[in-house]
Amino acid sequence: MSETSAFTEDILKAAHSKAQSIITEAESEAQRATDEAKAGISREAADIVRNAQGEADSIKRRQTSEARHLSKLREQREKNAILSEVLDLAKKRVLEATKNERQYLLYLAAQVEDGVRELGSDTAVVHLNGADLKRINRADVEREVAKRIGRSVRVEWATEPIEAIGGVVVSSADTKTRIVNTLDQKFDALEPTLLIEAGKSLFGE
Repeated sequence: MSETSAFTEDILKAAHSKAQSIITEAESEAQRATDEAKAGISREAADIVRNAQGEADSIKRRQTSEARHLSKLREQREKNAILSEVLDLAKKRVLEATKNERQYLLYLAAQVEDGVRELGSDTAVVHLNGADLKRINRADVEREVAKRIGRSVRVEWATEPIEAIGGVVVSSADTKTRIVNTLDQKFDALEPTLLIEAGKSLFGE
């Protein structure tokens, strides 16, 4: 082999070795890039999964909270309906009691007495609803009031009926002062207490 041929062959070997080294390094770099890309994708995928799981947990908690809230609302509506029925029943029983004329007359006399004492006057105007104006013996009420107070009291009976299920409104002669002792007012005043007591009895609240 000539010196020229040997020199050329050495150059080719060196070039081949260099090329092989470059190729190997490029392949290694490509593998590293691929591995890093895979790792990055895995991290991103893991982040996506974690975020999705977090969102799913958040949705689940929100739905659970909403379900509990709706359940409490339904329960409260049912309790309110039951308590409303209790109040209606109490009103009906009281109205039934007013059908006993003697017992109801004594009740009205007591309410008139209360109004007269609060007015601090010997003259009072008594207002009844339409049904009571027709059926109540007013003279008996006046006598019962005088007996309870211990002195003669002038009772005037208003001719215009009041809007009430029962009871009386006692006013001064000039009508500037009014003492409301109607059954409606009594129920309105007692309703909060009745609801509390009924709630304790029925629901342990």
